[in-house]
Amino acid sequence: MATTNSKKKKGRGVVAAIGKVVGTLLLVGILTCAFLACFAAVYIKTVILPDAHVEAQSYSTALSSTIYYTDKTTGQAVELQSLYGTQNRVWVSFDEIPQYLRDAAVAIEDQRFYTHSGVDWIRTAKGVLSLFTGAKIEGGSTITQQLLKNMTTYDDVTVKRKILEIFRALDFDANHEKDEILEMYLNYIYFGKKCYGVATASQYYFGKDVGELSLAECASLISITNNPSAYNPYVYPENNAYRANLVLYAMLEQGKISQAEYDQAKAQVDAGLNFTQGESESEAATNILSWYEEQVVSDVIDDLVEELGYSNELASNMVYSGGLKIYACVDPEIQAKAEEVYENRENLPLVSESGQQIQSAIAIIDTEGNVVALVGSMGEKEGNALYNMASMAHRQPGSSIKPLAVYAPAIDTGLITPATTFDDTPVMRLGGSNWPSNSYGKYYGLMDVADAVKQSSNPVAVRALQLLGLSKSAEYLEENFHITTLEEDDYNQLGNLALGGLSDGVSVLEMAAAYSVFPRNGVYVEPRTYSRVENADGEVILDNTASEPQTVLKETTAWYINDMLTDVVTKSGGTGTAANWSGMTIAGKTGSTNSNNDRWFVGYTPYYTAAVWTGYETPERIYYSGSNPAITLWKLVMEPIHEGLENKEFDQPSGLQSVQVCADSGKRATSACANDPRGSRVTTVYLFADDIPSESCDLHQEVEVCTACPVEGVEGLYHLAGEYCPRGTEEGLESTVKTIAVLNYSRDGGYGADSAYFLGYLQAQGSCTVHTGEAVTQPEEYDPATFDPGDEATWPTQEQWPGFSIEDESTWPVVTGPETSEEPNGETPDDGGEGGGVIILPPEAEGGDHPHGEEPSILPQ
Repeated sequence: MATTNSKKKKGRGVVAAIGKVVGTLLLVGILTCAFLACFAAVYIKTVILPDAHVEAQSYSTALSSTIYYTDKTTGQAVELQSLYGTQNRVWVSFDEIPQYLRDAAVAIEDQRFYTHSGVDWIRTAKGVLSLFTGAKIEGGSTITQQLLKNMTTYDDVTVKRKILEIFRALDFDANHEKDEILEMYLNYIYFGKKCYGVATASQYYFGKDVGELSLAECASLISITNNPSAYNPYVYPENNAYRANLVLYAMLEQGKISQAEYDQAKAQVDAGLNFTQGESESEAATNILSWYEEQVVSDVIDDLVEELGYSNELASNMVYSGGLKIYACVDPEIQAKAEEVYENRENLPLVSESGQQIQSAIAIIDTEGNVVALVGSMGEKEGNALYNMASMAHRQPGSSIKPLAVYAPAIDTGLITPATTFDDTPVMRLGGSNWPSNSYGKYYGLMDVADAVKQSSNPVAVRALQLLGLSKSAEYLEENFHITTLEEDDYNQLGNLALGGLSDGVSVLEMAAAYSVFPRNGVYVEPRTYSRVENADGEVILDNTASEPQTVLKETTAWYINDMLTDVVTKSGGTGTAANWSGMTIAGKTGSTNSNNDRWFVGYTPYYTAAVWTGYETPERIYYSGSNPAITLWKLVMEPIHEGLENKEFDQPSGLQSVQVCADSGKRATSACANDPRGSRVTTVYLFADDIPSESCDLHQEVEVCTACPVEGVEGLYHLAGEYCPRGTEEGLESTVKTIAVLNYSRDGGYGADSAYFLGYLQAQGSCTVHTGEAVTQPEEYDPATFDPGDEATWPTQEQWPGFSIEDESTWPVVTGPETSEEPNGETPDDGGEGGGVIILPPEAEGGDHPHGEEPSILPQ
């Protein structure tokens, strides 16, 4: 009995233990589910719901969009251009779509369309079950979900995408009628061959209006949408017939057609429908948009895709047919002038060796970041959707990249100033040749940054980039100047960043925007072709004025660049002097590639910045006898648009100081710098307090040279003075020794026009070869009028007065002349004329020849 009770107790204990375990597991499961549910709720609320709502516009072609510009005089919006659809799409209302076609779409794509709330949970559950069981996965997307998928670009394959797709469909279905959704779907879906919507597809495949389609034709047409390539009736008619029969059977099974209708339609499909291939392309637009107007359209479409998440097709349809009001930033007068210059090929009549006509593009931006004009090609614009070389083309910028990639960053980071000097000599040997070479065909040697910018020195740019570093240069290009085309090689190659050999080039529009930072005192404003976009109800859907200006350079850096680039245009030796005209402050930089395939000029005034590229569509060498062809077009556009504008200077920050520096060292000038045999190397520069050099020049070293022994072939240079060269300390000897200052500097290869003025070069020439022994002292000239017989100090030497003897009065120096008589007071009478004097003769010359065969000297009285 005791044993039995013990067994019962043990059994109850086991049950209790199992119960505790199960209870614990159940509690953990409940808590876990609760936690996951809370997490899911938070995730849906914070991540999914904010993106779940999608606005749908009315896409009727009756709602054409309009581009406006702002009148400068009144400030009012004025219509510039009306837009009409360019896609092969004709919008038809729900009532114009045959019932057969509507039913066919619902039957094959979403049979519970009219009963679910945007998501077919039954099909969704089956899809999930198939995923776990390995069964064939059937499509679970409803018509609403398919429409939204085509309307947006959010199509990555993730859990978030599937959840977002569900919530979007629920939201969209709750805010739109079923017939409205089906109308949009049938007008929006793609049928291949550039046909969008049922109306254009009907015309293309059957040559008739959509309202005239038979049941069989409706089934065939809707079959194409499942896979426009696989079910194209011209390419794969058997596939299309198979799919059409599936559609007909689904319609029969769902009670949308009778057995008789099914049999008749199936027989027609099996026998082969009468397909009459039509034109898929839209007829050429009679209204050709300008380059600027097309750029506005492109920018609005891109922003609708990026900011609102629309697909490219939906965004395009909205722009052309959604009744939008687009407010452009164009200045019609400036745009008209640019088009006038670019349409006239006589302004730049160049043809390549292969027969290509020259091409060019220009973009003009004002101080507020507005793109006021843009032209994408030369010649008359003959159509729409052409290749826009101002915004689409990427070409190597050459030296026009230097202010952006090298000088502005190096100045901004405190590494250099305009007075900093570098060596304008080869940096290295590449492929057996000196690299880099210069467009001016030589190397000048030590050169300050300001002069290097003006003359476009390649070695100086490379050396400055080495000091700056490639990564910092790329950082400034991308983050400060918003150049978006850098490739991996650009981060590793000196020539790519220093000399503009970018792997993928850069666009004209980006270059104009980047350079506009300088006249804007270091502030970048994203270039814009439009300010805002309103929908048909007047609601702002895109605001292009919301982006904040970004300070990307110090004001002092911008001023230095402005000052140096002004010299490029206005100073002798500048590469951009052809761009100059009187009455306006102009700055800019030229650019060209080694092969001369691309020529650039990016120039600006206090009012506008304009970038111009010239070249051939297929890159080829440019042969041009005049100045840079890009400058030619730049000036033809820019000079007229500045007529009547008041000249003003670029803004100058406070604290600018003048300081004298050495042109060779860039440090504070000393007296030695002024004693250079080439002339004074002291130059006055203007720097801000933090940039003024604290050290004095240690490059110039003073040496003694003999002016009687010049160095052959080197102007202003003499051999070093030797011990016998007269220094003026010996009585009666004229000094030939003077002190000059040469550069205590050396470089390999002997390059540079200044290398002859290096200390090492002068020492290699040796000392004076004229004065090689004791010098013969020449007597000082003696003045007989100073002779006093009673004062031995006034007596001449034998060298001064040969034969002189104090004992022999006849040998004494005497003063004789045409008028030797004296007045009683001892004064010589005044003859009243200019240049009067007396003839001085030594005793041997009286009544005879001068002892040295010379004419008598005439001394003024």
